[in-house]
Amino acid sequence: MRGDSLGSFEIALLIGGMALVTLLTRAFFVFLGARVQVPELVLRAIRYAPLAAIVGIVAPELILPTGVAEISQMDWKSPNLWGGLVGFVVYFWTRQMLPTLILGMTVFSLVRYWL
Repeated sequence: MRGDSLGSFEIALLIGGMALVTLLTRAFFVFLGARVQVPELVLRAIRYAPLAAIVGIVAPELILPTGVAEISQMDWKSPNLWGGLVGFVVYFWTRQMLPTLILGMTVFSLVRYWL
């Protein structure tokens, strides 16, 4: 066994700690109930959390090529970038998913084929 690897006990301890932190943060309002008044500003900000999470997952997939970790290595010939950009514009313009998917995938396929 390597000196820098974790043993079974350390891994179990980490998993248990992460489970405890997750339980406490998600059950905070259940445990405290109506005794805690959340400010309206916080409630409005929480509404943007799912969008921020999706952007954080999807943006690197669209902008960076596979296996790259830095924005300086971005490739303008990436089909992900152009398909995503077209998909964004089409959805912004039409607010419909079907044209967004069709045109985004069409541009993705064309750029992938020609570049």
